[in-house]
Amino acid sequence: MSFQNLSKGSVLYIEALDQFAINTANNSFDYKGATVFAPGNTYNATAASRNGLAYADRANAAKFRRVTEHNRSPLTLSNNRIEQSVRMSNGTLRKYFIADKLELSVSWDMIPSFRNETVDGGWGAEDIKNFYESSAGRGAFRIKINPTVFDPSLVTDGALSDDYTYTVVFTSCDFTVVKRGIQTFWDVSITLEQV
Repeated sequence: MSFQNLSKGSVLYIEALDQFAINTANNSFDYKGATVFAPGNTYNATAASRNGLAYADRANAAKFRRVTEHNRSPLTLSNNRIEQSVRMSNGTLRKYFIADKLELSVSWDMIPSFRNETVDGGWGAEDIKNFYESSAGRGAFRIKINPTVFDPSLVTDGALSDDYTYTVVFTSCDFTVVKRGIQTFWDVSITLEQV
């Protein structure tokens, strides 16, 4: 199986260390202290570097990591407007605008555990789960979204990167094991809220 190069990239990137980076030389990775061989397809260096998931970058610094598009449901972006409304004694309404905050919801159906089985080589269910359970996932972290038709490099590194970068926290995160085989398949659902 070859990994698909999605011309528009992924819709979601999370700034994090890459704890489960796969060593493309032998298809192994460090899984919570033990060296494990990734079951299934061989994860190649081309897919790893294209997705920003190269083994050499696994723990050096937090970088924006590509989350897979494998069986992703529609991404829901909602605005939560923080304001105060007051009806005056003469009947007019006054509104005091404070801020607009983003709420993002996304889910995946039948997503493989690890990136070597996803269609595009992006983070799989175990990567998302590990990040959620880590100290970085318990606090505020940065994401980039790419809902545009522009080249992904404009959003991830270029002129539009500030327009689509948000600091968020998890408000909910659910993982359901759906099927077990060579790899376990999961249903994953996350909701993020801008801080």
